[in-house]
Amino acid sequence: MATVETKSHSNDNEEARQRLDSSNSAPPETSTHSSKDDEVSESGTVDTSGIEWLRRFTAPLRMTRNKGGSVELPAKRPDRKKAVEALAGNFLVGFSNTFGLPSASIYKVPKELSKLKEGAYTPRLIPIGPLHINEEHLQSRVIGDVKAKYAHYLLHRSSCVAEIPDNAFARRDFRLKILDECYEEIENLEERSHKCYAEYVVEELTPERMLVDGFFILELLFRYYLHKYPEEHDGTGEFDTEDSKDDPYIVNMQTHATVQHDLLCLGNQLPYFVLQKLFELTVDKFQKQSHKRSLSEYVLLYLGQKMSPKPDKNTKTNTSTSRATNCCLPGVEECVLSICGDTTEEGDPRATKKREGEHKHILHVVHDNYLSFDEPKERGSGLPIMLCESELDFAGVKFVAQTGEDLSKVEFGKKPRTCGWFRRAEFEIPKLTVDDATEPFLRNLIAFEQCCPVVPNNVTSFAFLMGFLVNTEKDVQVLTKAEIIHNLLGTDQDAADLFNNLCKEVVPGEFLFAQTCREAVEYSKLCWPTNIAHVRRTYFASPWTFIAFCVGFIAFGIGVTQFILSFL
Repeated sequence: MATVETKSHSNDNEEARQRLDSSNSAPPETSTHSSKDDEVSESGTVDTSGIEWLRRFTAPLRMTRNKGGSVELPAKRPDRKKAVEALAGNFLVGFSNTFGLPSASIYKVPKELSKLKEGAYTPRLIPIGPLHINEEHLQSRVIGDVKAKYAHYLLHRSSCVAEIPDNAFARRDFRLKILDECYEEIENLEERSHKCYAEYVVEELTPERMLVDGFFILELLFRYYLHKYPEEHDGTGEFDTEDSKDDPYIVNMQTHATVQHDLLCLGNQLPYFVLQKLFELTVDKFQKQSHKRSLSEYVLLYLGQKMSPKPDKNTKTNTSTSRATNCCLPGVEECVLSICGDTTEEGDPRATKKREGEHKHILHVVHDNYLSFDEPKERGSGLPIMLCESELDFAGVKFVAQTGEDLSKVEFGKKPRTCGWFRRAEFEIPKLTVDDATEPFLRNLIAFEQCCPVVPNNVTSFAFLMGFLVNTEKDVQVLTKAEIIHNLLGTDQDAADLFNNLCKEVVPGEFLFAQTCREAVEYSKLCWPTNIAHVRRTYFASPWTFIAFCVGFIAFGIGVTQFILSFL
């Protein structure tokens, strides 16, 4: 009898193994085994927590083989009511965790972009906000002490202008009062701040971190203002003269350029409404009324020069009535992107809207300076066919450096500067000063436009246009000759590589200059301008070719005259 049972048990195991190896069919409905290894445990529990439970619940029922080689049946599924309740709970958790993501404006740059040049998107010295605080090269105690020092100085300036008794204890109590007020306001903005990030930053983005980083940024901007305009010194603390002259973050050009780079990284930002609230509680109260500035003006003063790439220190400009701004990165006086914004009157409602509009962060403030108040004539949904600069130059197009206009003011057309058939079409492009800091700056602006759906893609369109126009070093030479590009990278090929690689892995979206490109291509197909350009290159390229052309023309005229006279 035992022999029969053993044989029956062996046959059942062999049959189960064949079903497991040949197909993923369901287990038999009934099976009687005498071995304990083949029995299904009724006391087995199912993990119903989170994603692991959901994976197990939705996985198909399959038999598995244990280490001993025997077949095990899967645990029983939970009943349908519990399953539905668990699924609904998971859906609600996912909805709650991702509720604020559509309104996010601060992102870690996607890997498709960052892998091309990771250093362009990564802060080098100063981590701001929660996204880069755990990176190894930013783990410096010195930077933490510098932030704390700047925060102390900012609070000290606030206490210096307050009407309180002139003693250390009264000023200390006043500083604590301001700090407590700031903490309370930031605490009220904490939940809103979390929704500004495309990552989960609940644990990292605390009110303490926002206070320290915000105080550091505001003190840095105010120190730079005192350094640039010492005649406007308003005596907001005994540290003013010392720090405006000796602070390495202000006067050291290499450190200054590094900090500027860090403040313009897309993932290294604080929500602008946090900075605005701290500004109203601190700087706005102690700045001098006769030289009162908004936060955006302090930002643009530090990250850009007003009205001109290299303004005279003795020349003052009324920043409340002008938006002409040039963003400068490599140092105090060296410009990366010398593009002047347009000028609007103080009463212009469009200017008021732009100044008082909802900025997302510091990078957004800088980005808005390259937007035109006027809507573009036409936006294309795709990239048109476009010729490079040397080909357009060969077709008779004249490139002209545009001044006093913003980034989107790229124009093509005939100008009434020459008469009749010899009139050339002009391609007007804003001036660019290209150096080592240009590429990181443009890349972060492009990444911001790529990630944030509500931001117009003007910079992306301009980068694609320059990528079309510049293919080789010869194209750079054409633009350099036209004084459109001021190349500080060393060689023309380096500048060509910059524009060729700038838009890799970038989605173009709406192209701002579609109509301009089509007009340029159509003009290049005309025979008359091309022939005139050929004559100009062949006979008018140098004084010697012009003299030879004149001599040949005179000789030809004399020959024709003699031929006619011989028949008279």
